[in-house]
Amino acid sequence: MSKTVLSLAPLPAEVVKFLIKQVPDVPDFDVISGNEMSEEAVKETFSEADVVLGDYTFKQKITADTISSTRNLKLIQQPSVGYQHIDVDACTAKGIKVANTAGANTISVAEHTIACGLCLLKNMFHAHTSTKSGKWEQMNIKPAELKGKVWGIVGLGRIGQAVAERLKPFGLSRIIYYDSYRQGLSVEQELGVEYTEMTNILSQSDIISLHAPLTDVTRNMINEDALNSMKPGAYLINVARAELVDEKALAEAIRRVKIAGAGIDVFSEEPVTMNNPLLAVESEKLLLSPHVAGVTDEAAGRIINMATANIARVLKGEKPESLVN
Repeated sequence: MSKTVLSLAPLPAEVVKFLIKQVPDVPDFDVISGNEMSEEAVKETFSEADVVLGDYTFKQKITADTISSTRNLKLIQQPSVGYQHIDVDACTAKGIKVANTAGANTISVAEHTIACGLCLLKNMFHAHTSTKSGKWEQMNIKPAELKGKVWGIVGLGRIGQAVAERLKPFGLSRIIYYDSYRQGLSVEQELGVEYTEMTNILSQSDIISLHAPLTDVTRNMINEDALNSMKPGAYLINVARAELVDEKALAEAIRRVKIAGAGIDVFSEEPVTMNNPLLAVESEKLLLSPHVAGVTDEAAGRIINMATANIARVLKGEKPESLVN
């Protein structure tokens, strides 16, 4: 009997099927495109699906109600690292496995993080806008060097480690990190990082980059008090989860020059709206990007190939990889 794959991703069904069939010996299956379906139609199709490919735009949410009538569903494969739109607890209770594509965009996010740090230190945004307007502010841009600075990493998972590895050639005075789980001494020595408490990350770092997951503990970890603890000339980079940072407090800290600036790639509401307090900040030391750190062409290819290969495993009766439950 043919299996059914429901694709909530905005990809043509024939493309999804083609990619899954690249894995040898996959049994017969059909792909149903559900990205444009209504909530009720999605729920009805879930009842017949064996595997679901999630929506990487996060618009098609998977709730307890969505999966309430499932009969054959074995895996929800999310084609991204984030899976905040999926009720994982409800899936676990129903015996449905959920997998993401952890690691597929590590290089992309790590490179974006360092690019943000360099652009902020070099004052590149102001240099560009000033020069483009016909000014010649050679002595007013005042770029700084990364060499000799202290970089604080919050969350030393795959991406945090990739950032640390790429920072080594820049000759920083220290790379310090905080994580709820401390790495072994061999890993710390290999990466050239030092473990320290969060209070020291805040008070000692010239640049702080966030790579931590969103939990009850990390939510709003960068609040008004944390921002007040940072160096006045420090920069904050968030390429992780928007909810790690109190956006209103950050906007106020930059406006009042309590910190030098920030690079923000994630927002509490996406697509970002004009109500977001960060959009009202007039500062050339605030770099905003539309959640693009992990969506390079190279990462997108790794993500979809990793996701469809995992779907093929399940269709073949094998165990899926990169499970989150």
